[in-house]
Amino acid sequence: MKVTDINLRDLQYDGQRACFRASVSMTMEASGDARPKRVNFICQSHRELDCPSSLITYDMVTHALEQARQMPGFRRGEEQISVDISSAVTPRPAITRASA
Repeated sequence: MKVTDINLRDLQYDGQRACFRASVSMTMEASGDARPKRVNFICQSHRELDCPSSLITYDMVTHALEQARQMPGFRRGEEQISVDISSAVTPRPAITRASA
């Protein structure tokens, strides 16, 4: 499966847990004529609040891919995931603080 689109939403910094949290959605296309699938993951990045956004984005995408690889099919090795991160990632949204 090829990841053709990655979108980060609802990015927040959680001060109590000292991490960023976001919803990451991915569009995956099989090599055949199958319809694309959209999968959603809740992801975390344990970076400091003043961390560069590129590192946070990298962590979120990495966490989402780790979760995707645990899905049936990928976990059994029947499917592989490929990503061209430079074209798949939608620009990251502004950071908001989680309510206490």
